[in-house]
Amino acid sequence: MIKKLILIIVLLFGTYPILAQTTAITGTVTDATTGMPLPGVNLLVQGTTRGAQTDFDGHYSIEAVNGDVLLFSFLGMKTQALTVGVEKIINLTMQEDAEQLGEVVVTALGVERKSSQVTYATQKVDGNELTKVPETNFINSISGKVAGVAVYRNGSGVGGSAKVLIRGSKSAQGNNQPLYVINGVPMANSVTESINQSFSSRDGGDGISNLNPDDIESINVLKGASAAALYGSKAANGVILITTKRGKSGQATVNFSSSLSLDKIAYGPELQNSFGQTSPGSEESWGAPIANAPNNISGYFGVGETKINSISFSAGSEKMRTYLSYANTSSKGVLEDNKLTRHNISIRETAKFFNDKLTMDANVNIINQRLDNPTVSGFQATQLFGLYTFPRGESIEPYKNYEILDEVRNIETQNWPFITASNQNPYWVANRNLFENKRNRSIVNILAKYDITSWLNVQVRGNMDKTDDVRSGKYYLGTATVYGGQNGAYNISDKTFTEYYGDAMLNFTKNFGKIDLSGLMGTSITDSRSNGISAGSNRLFIPNVFTIRNMNSENGNVASEQSEDRQQLQAVFGNINLTYNDWLSLDVTGRNDWSSNLSFTPNVSYFYPSFGLSALLNKALKLPEVINYAKLRGSYAIVGNTVPLYVTNPQNSLNNRGDVNFNNRAPFTDLKPEESKSLELGAEVRLLSNQITFDFTYYKTNTINQFFSVSVPPGTGFSSRYINGGDIQNSGIEITLGFATLPSNSLKWNSTLNFTTNKNVIKKLAADIDQFAITSDINEYYSILKIGGSYGDLYGQVLKRDDMGRVAINDEGKPVVQTGEPSLLGNSNPKFQLGFNNNFNYRDLSLSLQVDGSFGGSVMSFSEQLFDGYGVSKRSGEARLNGGLEINGYLDDGTNTAVTTVDAQDWYQTIGGIRGVTGEHVYSATNARLREVALGYSLPTELLNDVFFKSIKLSLVGRNVLYLYRKAPFDPEIIFSTGNGYSGVEILSLPATRSIGLNLNMTF
Repeated sequence: MIKKLILIIVLLFGTYPILAQTTAITGTVTDATTGMPLPGVNLLVQGTTRGAQTDFDGHYSIEAVNGDVLLFSFLGMKTQALTVGVEKIINLTMQEDAEQLGEVVVTALGVERKSSQVTYATQKVDGNELTKVPETNFINSISGKVAGVAVYRNGSGVGGSAKVLIRGSKSAQGNNQPLYVINGVPMANSVTESINQSFSSRDGGDGISNLNPDDIESINVLKGASAAALYGSKAANGVILITTKRGKSGQATVNFSSSLSLDKIAYGPELQNSFGQTSPGSEESWGAPIANAPNNISGYFGVGETKINSISFSAGSEKMRTYLSYANTSSKGVLEDNKLTRHNISIRETAKFFNDKLTMDANVNIINQRLDNPTVSGFQATQLFGLYTFPRGESIEPYKNYEILDEVRNIETQNWPFITASNQNPYWVANRNLFENKRNRSIVNILAKYDITSWLNVQVRGNMDKTDDVRSGKYYLGTATVYGGQNGAYNISDKTFTEYYGDAMLNFTKNFGKIDLSGLMGTSITDSRSNGISAGSNRLFIPNVFTIRNMNSENGNVASEQSEDRQQLQAVFGNINLTYNDWLSLDVTGRNDWSSNLSFTPNVSYFYPSFGLSALLNKALKLPEVINYAKLRGSYAIVGNTVPLYVTNPQNSLNNRGDVNFNNRAPFTDLKPEESKSLELGAEVRLLSNQITFDFTYYKTNTINQFFSVSVPPGTGFSSRYINGGDIQNSGIEITLGFATLPSNSLKWNSTLNFTTNKNVIKKLAADIDQFAITSDINEYYSILKIGGSYGDLYGQVLKRDDMGRVAINDEGKPVVQTGEPSLLGNSNPKFQLGFNNNFNYRDLSLSLQVDGSFGGSVMSFSEQLFDGYGVSKRSGEARLNGGLEINGYLDDGTNTAVTTVDAQDWYQTIGGIRGVTGEHVYSATNARLREVALGYSLPTELLNDVFFKSIKLSLVGRNVLYLYRKAPFDPEIIFSTGNGYSGVEILSLPATRSIGLNLNMTF
């Protein structure tokens, strides 16, 4: 009897799994406010460890049985529970949680705050916005997406750097780019700032471009000094906070993405086809008429190709979570020799111990990158000079065989009729001037946080960011001797940049009835080191043997250097936030820095505070029902800034022969640290069930105590010295306007419009100084700061004109160049910028469109100046066809006789060439474009229920698709260099490209 009873029990329990067999439950989770799909929502079958997560389209799939309770949770949203019934498709709209709403705002040092308590402007970009239309340098993807942020690209092709400005340029001599922060830890500035010091004109890619955008959860841009005050002097120009992905609790998930994009030049220079070579052997094209001209350019630029493959694994429980990823980037530019290969490995582990009191978070990023032949901008050592100026009517075909035997030396040399420092065979430069940049980078971060009580915790964090850069340049025999000597030339450098960062913080959050008190106090240390060796020579013993041993050291020809630099920044800081009745918040921060760069001065320590106030009006007052949220905010902050290394006590040095190079700069022992004082006022409003959002900001920043280099009188033993001074003011308005359809709409539309205007004024410089040149003479171009002027003013040569604006013509029939000081030609900064980003979703279809533009400002093209002087520009040909150039001029011989026509060659050879009249080649920088397009289709969830994949999405994407308006003969976003003073200047940069591609995203 007992045996039979046991058998019945076994049978009952054995058949239970059959009776309660699990079924795949699928659906889509959307945001009630925007109506858009919510990726990353956590699902958990209550009472079990079974879980899942929504994909990038908000889709999910989870095994459950009838009666199971599904818990849906997402930061900033109310946790919701749904009971499984007979329906196998369960869609959910998640509602915003007012109590959690502010926790999605990541602020300085990685601290999360309620949005109602944030007293300054910040704007978030979701990670999927960075991968929607992939780029090798993902920071370019934020163009037009954030108010107050301008992004410019170096025209050096694949792997090129980007210049990012938040609220304009502020520092005359220092760095003007923002601080990048990864998971609360500042990224090594040494990598970002030193990237172009070796082979300075050949861009090797900035530090931020090394990251894998698929690892990024979101980006928060902290725009003003108040937002960045806790990060100290490195953050004087704003902060870009990068939060990377971490493992999710629940079911293990694998995401795979693959993209292929093809690039073609959007347009090339406009050249004339009516007149040929001036004379046999001439470089120029001022010759006789020709019937036609072969197109020597179209076949030179190929089709660029970028392939990015990324796979990630996410899994975990409430106690421990794991995230692993690998990405491979392979890119070939429109110039075939320009190639980039990058490997990214990321591991992030988070865990909780001791009843969840101890939280550990460790992250490792390993980056291996190789960049071949980044294209150089400028007149020298570039492929484009010889390509563009090749005499019209002549065919470049014979010179595609770029080598020819030198029978005297029995060695191949350059096949080109006019070899100069600038003009070389473009095919030779591509194949016999070879550059290679190798980078190995490791970023290791570990954090430990312990909850002492429910309202008090202590946190320690450490980070190491180490970059090894190995760069080489090989010039084969036959290259212009200024670069390659008689037997070729070789340059090599091997440098390591390491930055160690550590901080310790005590964080507290306490409620006293209607008063919430939160804050932190802490200390940090940043230790930056660089060391390495470099060598170079343009005199080799044996032709084309590229080793250090083959460098001829006669007369000290080998330039070698072994450097070891170190700087350290120590700080203490604190923050208190006091909130009354959940509507009125006071935020105060303070930080004190000790900088080793200020050694030998009485100002090694400097303190700076910030104060902010915000009021949530919808909680304090009874507002119309149409207003869901209304907030006013204001803040004032001071941020200090240190100076470059070794300017306070310059030392003598040794040259490569062991001789002493005596220092010629006076010690800067009375130096004061640079200071930025910032005032910010703003308002945020949400209307009509949060369908309409509005964010307004006014700001004013004054940067003082800047350092300048000035000449000193003879007899002092020095040629120059540094002084403090200056007041550069930036003021402007930022507006963000958002719209989203209601969740009930079958067609979901989410739209954001960003508007930015910034005005820069040089209020004052140093005593007895009314102007300061940021750049030296670059072919009659200067970037000069003058009192009453603006950062970005372009100065150069102009033609002589009378009071009526007429051009002076001399007795030879040529225009007269104005002598004396350079003239103001314009300013490179736009009057205002607009960005319009749209996302549409209808069932399984999605469409994203971004249109943005920059309005006002001026840009200068040395390329067009060169084309004029060489007689290859389209306008010079048209003038010759018309029998001369019509002008409004006068004869500069005292008679003031009117001149209406001049000879085209006399005019264009005067204003053109390498050192022409820069004022005649300034153009409007206004432009508008369709920057991004992404059309996607997701396979319906019901089709994937019985297959391995949870979601599959295929997208057709395009970047820089269409110029809606452009007057300049080049893309105004492309600049000669990312350094200070070069915005708005173009010198034989690669043409802008247009790309189209396919993206595949899968989750399984």
